[in-house]
Amino acid sequence: MEKGDKKRFWLGAFLAIAGTAMLFIAMIFLEPKGEISGSVIGGAGEVFTLAGCLLGLDSYVNFKIKKYLATTKNTTENNDQ
Repeated sequence: MEKGDKKRFWLGAFLAIAGTAMLFIAMIFLEPKGEISGSVIGGAGEVFTLAGCLLGLDSYVNFKIKKYLATTKNTTENNDQ
């Protein structure tokens, strides 16, 4: 994994965990108990979870593409010899 990929992975993991935690908080505190209503926390949790999933999916697809290109390059080099 490259340095940028590691940062994306950890950012995606953090956003997914934070989003999931916010969704659980929204379920526990259904009434607005203070300044932030449950719908705001739920909405933020959904956005963070989506962002984490998209970053994770992007990293996974990039890894698979790089692996495929490396395999293809090795195959063509072996055929040329």
